[in-house]
Amino acid sequence: MMIAPKRACGGVMSFWKKSRLLFFVPLALALLVGLYALLGFWALPRYMRSQAIGYVATELGKDLALGEIKFNPFTFQLEIRDIAIRDRGVARGKPLVALKRLSADFQVSSLWKSGYVFRQVAMDEPFARAIIRADGSLNLAELIPKEKEETPTPEVLIEQFQVNRGRVDFADQSRRLKPEKTLAPIDFSLRDFRTTAESGGFTLAAASERGERFDWQGKLNLQPLASTGQFRVAALQARSVYEFLSDELPMELSAGSFDVDGRYVFSAGRQAGTQLDATLSKAMATGLALRARGVDKDWVTLPKASLDNTRLSLARRMVDIDALRLEGMQATLWRERDGSLNLDRLLAPSPEAATVAPASRPAAASSDWKVALGQLALQQGRLDFEDRSVSPAAKFQLSPLALNVEEVSLDLTKPLSLTLQTTLNGKAPLSLSGSVVPETTAADLQVELSGLPLREVMAYLPQYPGLTLKSGVVGAKGQLRLQPEPEPGPSLSFDGDASVSDFDLLETAGAREFISWDRLDAQGIAFAQAPDSVSIKQIKARKPFARVIVAPDRTINLVSILSTPSGTAPAASSEKETAEMPIKIGRLSLENGVMGFADYSIEPNFQARIDALSGSIAGLSTATDSVADIDLKGQIINKYSPVTIQGGTNLFAYDKHTDIRMTFRNIDLPIFNPYSGRFAGYAIAKGKLTTELHYRIDDRKLQAAHHVILDQLEWGQATDSKDKVSLPVRLATSLLKDRHGVIDLDLPVNGTLDDPKFRVGPVVWQIVKNILTKVVTAPFSFLGSLFAGAEDAQYVSFAPGSAELSESARTQLAALAKGLADRPALKLDIPSGVVAALDPGALAEARLQQALAGQEKAGEAGVSLATMDPERRVELLSKLYRQVVGSKPELPDPEPPAAEEEASRKEKRALREQAQAAWLKTELLTRYQATPAELQELGRTRASAIQDALLAGGELDPVRVFITANKAPVAHEGQVRLELGLE
Repeated sequence: MMIAPKRACGGVMSFWKKSRLLFFVPLALALLVGLYALLGFWALPRYMRSQAIGYVATELGKDLALGEIKFNPFTFQLEIRDIAIRDRGVARGKPLVALKRLSADFQVSSLWKSGYVFRQVAMDEPFARAIIRADGSLNLAELIPKEKEETPTPEVLIEQFQVNRGRVDFADQSRRLKPEKTLAPIDFSLRDFRTTAESGGFTLAAASERGERFDWQGKLNLQPLASTGQFRVAALQARSVYEFLSDELPMELSAGSFDVDGRYVFSAGRQAGTQLDATLSKAMATGLALRARGVDKDWVTLPKASLDNTRLSLARRMVDIDALRLEGMQATLWRERDGSLNLDRLLAPSPEAATVAPASRPAAASSDWKVALGQLALQQGRLDFEDRSVSPAAKFQLSPLALNVEEVSLDLTKPLSLTLQTTLNGKAPLSLSGSVVPETTAADLQVELSGLPLREVMAYLPQYPGLTLKSGVVGAKGQLRLQPEPEPGPSLSFDGDASVSDFDLLETAGAREFISWDRLDAQGIAFAQAPDSVSIKQIKARKPFARVIVAPDRTINLVSILSTPSGTAPAASSEKETAEMPIKIGRLSLENGVMGFADYSIEPNFQARIDALSGSIAGLSTATDSVADIDLKGQIINKYSPVTIQGGTNLFAYDKHTDIRMTFRNIDLPIFNPYSGRFAGYAIAKGKLTTELHYRIDDRKLQAAHHVILDQLEWGQATDSKDKVSLPVRLATSLLKDRHGVIDLDLPVNGTLDDPKFRVGPVVWQIVKNILTKVVTAPFSFLGSLFAGAEDAQYVSFAPGSAELSESARTQLAALAKGLADRPALKLDIPSGVVAALDPGALAEARLQQALAGQEKAGEAGVSLATMDPERRVELLSKLYRQVVGSKPELPDPEPPAAEEEASRKEKRALREQAQAAWLKTELLTRYQATPAELQELGRTRASAIQDALLAGGELDPVRVFITANKAPVAHEGQVRLELGLE
């Protein structure tokens, strides 16, 4: 069938028109899509690149490098790789920030919604190089664009935000140590993040090159800004903290790590302000080590420290901590010579912080904050302390150390309740409990210490080079109080008890025991400082021992050893001397004490001791009007020689008032042989000593009485001592002994202590020597002092040629006999002899007188030649001459002197007869001279007369009286005098 061409052409045209429309619409759409795709896939990335590079260059002044940029205009997914921002002109090196890959999945549906929705935003391997410059500026701050007009925050929803394998290199060049830190990898995820009120959850995980980790998860709101969540810091190195905070920290953190777990609630609003409440379920430090700046050793190490249930409230400005627990802390502490502590350096502000001007520092708000710590507990601690301010340095170790402090706060005026338990140097348990006020250091503590060796505190005691402490253990228990100066009362006080046991102090030379005791207990101590005072109720000393030694050079150990301690000098006197510390001791009791004495200045050495010394001294005090009552008893050598010491004195001012009586009884004298051999020249073979001493001092005036009794003293072998007295000691002893063998002496001594030359010992010895000298030089006077009249019996006088005793002589000899009877050790020597100048003539005269008496008539018998008439005298003498001679005497006829020529005949005759009588008498006396035998008999008769007079009373043993011819009589005042001798 044929179609009409026109119709056919019209149809074709119509079809073509319809077909073209069908062709061009899709084509147009394809072109539009292609163009859209071209713009999206190709043009937009280039545009974005140019805009971004331009913006960074213009606004930030930095160079931006971008890698491949991909954008899918159909899925609205964006991907940018190798993003890096560098400082302008720096093509190499680390960029400021960089990003390996950025991807964003934008939801197209958000175009017709009220906000922008991103299904996912991911950042792979982001990098930031954060540097705080020396001037304190942050390099990354340069990436913040300049402030422009604030525009409303658009509504944005990011369903999933992810950061993968991020890294931050941080350096702080403004600090001394210029620390650097790398955090990698950093992983962060955020879900449903909105800029509106709805919350979104997030997680953040970061780690450092040192293994430190930070994990954070929670919810975050931007309008208003708020967040809740939990966080965890693990293995945060203390060194990292120190490197970044070294300018603020006073000490160096050399080791350790921190772990913190917690939860928080945060919000920030214009009306309510910033609110932050946090709770730490875990806050712990392990292996922590602290040291001062510039040292190479740790001063404090802390294996473990933890906080229990820590709560922080920013609104209330308060931190509440249930407990801070420290385990195994070790600290090294010492005190320098100037008194400063090394911990002062550990806590001192850093030099950098100290140089910051106060105006540049932020205002301190710590005073607004309140920190409440319920408990500070230290377990298994150790403190090594060295005190270098004393010499030698004292070292102490407190281990294990347990400390518990309750209710700690920033208010340093509030008292802290504490308890401390430790052991000093592994030997002495120490405990403290009570309260301390940190601000004023006021304290009220119960202290208990036991078993501390005194050698550990020797550096704090006076140093005497001559003494060595062998042993000693001290303990104390009581209340210790420290009071700040403005407060009334003593700055330091102690009330309690103390003891020192097993005390043994030796003399360095020879290692001899000097002072010791088994145990000394001081009960009821009340010590106070500023003002100073000491009061002790009772001191008990068990088995105390002290030794006094006289060295070979005659120095006394008490003086040489207890002189000025080494390292000290005598205190200089001042016009106003500091008042002495008042001391009061209620009672000092001694139990079974020993007082030793040794004298090495003599050979052989002398040693003695007082044993079993017990008793008490009550009322000891430094008060000037106080008097201590002394009542002590003991024994010398054994229990049979008791010693008593009784009386009263002020031991701190004995020269004011002292009244002491000491008695020593029944002491065996041979123990004093070293002294007797040296000073007396004889050893003592036998004897007992009893002495009673009484010393009284009133205002430095001394009255001393020494009553000495020597019983049955017998001397032994003589010595060749050069120091012996030049006196007949045996004689003196015999004179001093009574009939019972007892020597009883009273030796009073008076003097004043103001006399620098006055010494009791030398005075007593001088008195003894004076007594001995007096006794041996005037023994009869000594006996006369005991028996009246005996002193005159030393000399017995006879008329020449006679053996007749006078009555006075007989009386004196009788008194002497009594004295000798009371001194049985004495022997008496009676001399026998005549005086040649008196006795022969007296005997011849007596014989002549007797012969003449035979020539007289009975009635004229007894007429003396001296009274006869001269003529009769010549007649009788002439007659006797003729009888004796046998011839008539040839009487001389002497010529009268010229002066007598004028005399009368009678006078001349008398003179002639006188001369003739004298001639006759002289001639006859030669015929009547006594023979030696007769003279010897006269001497014996005289001695016998004395002996008979002495023995007449029967009191004196005849064996003690000896007649001797060793000593001849002497003429004395016309008489023959015999001197009796004692042995």
